[in-house]
Amino acid sequence: MHQVAAVAGATHIVFAGLFFELGAAFLGWVNVGSVLMFALSYLCLRRRWNMAAVGLILSEILLHAILAVRAIGWDSGFHYYLILVAPIVYVSRTGALPKAALVGTVFLCHLLLDHAMKATAPLYLLEPHTLTGLRYFNVAVSFLLLSYLSGHYYGLIKDSERKLRELATTDPLTRLLNRRSWLELAEYELVKRRRQPEPLALVLADIDHFKDINDTHGHLAGDAVLQAVSEVLRQSVRQQDSVARWGGEEFMVLMPQATPETARLVAERLREKIGQLRVPLDSGESLAVSMTFGVSSHQAEEAIEAPMRRADAALYKGKAAGRDQVVLAAA
Repeated sequence: MHQVAAVAGATHIVFAGLFFELGAAFLGWVNVGSVLMFALSYLCLRRRWNMAAVGLILSEILLHAILAVRAIGWDSGFHYYLILVAPIVYVSRTGALPKAALVGTVFLCHLLLDHAMKATAPLYLLEPHTLTGLRYFNVAVSFLLLSYLSGHYYGLIKDSERKLRELATTDPLTRLLNRRSWLELAEYELVKRRRQPEPLALVLADIDHFKDINDTHGHLAGDAVLQAVSEVLRQSVRQQDSVARWGGEEFMVLMPQATPETARLVAERLREKIGQLRVPLDSGESLAVSMTFGVSSHQAEEAIEAPMRRADAALYKGKAAGRDQVVLAAA
């Protein structure tokens, strides 16, 4: 709506100059008034007085169309701007019933103008070629404004869809995949593997002594550690791998086309990079972090839960053996 007010105000500045040039001073001043109304609606929007702003915008469009058509005739094409009311109303924050009522009211005004003004002589008689040029200009501007509003609205929808998809598929703290999305990818990889057998590995990782970090430094420090570790994992896995926050301080990596040895080497690289990590705290301190990794591979026609259990067993074996290490599960 901010952009509607700004674009419409700029358009009426052009109209004001055009009418003063044509000698129709009355319409020139009408457009000056329109610019002021759009400026006022913009200020209302800045203060979040949305209903007042929408009312100003719709009133201006309706009054301007009526005055312009009465002044220079139906053939001037100013009634085309009434069509712009529909998208403006439907992107505003009003209920469904008021929107339908407003659009219906403007539609009736258009019908009444059509009935009354076609047979009424205009107040200002323009040269035929000037009137034709003005009508074409109004058609072009209406089309461009409608296209602009439609394109902008489409962009808002796509952006909303992207945000909703991101919320549905990622963990809000770490921006990694969530558990459900990871499982969907894993099932897809199993389907591919049935058609064309290729190695598939899993890596389950856990931050060492994470509870102590929360208890000693607080949950904000724990969140900072999770975010820092997530960024290292995201940047350090292979391009075809998928990393998810599995729950709490655990992370799961899906590694298509990776043998157990390849997955072990990647996990070892991740362990080393995490070991180099220093997470700054608000107190000025920095935390060193380590992780333990369990690696397994998918076998034959088994469900994805089987290698997940083996990776989990390997992980806890590594924790029992002193943490900060990579353990490869037996097949």
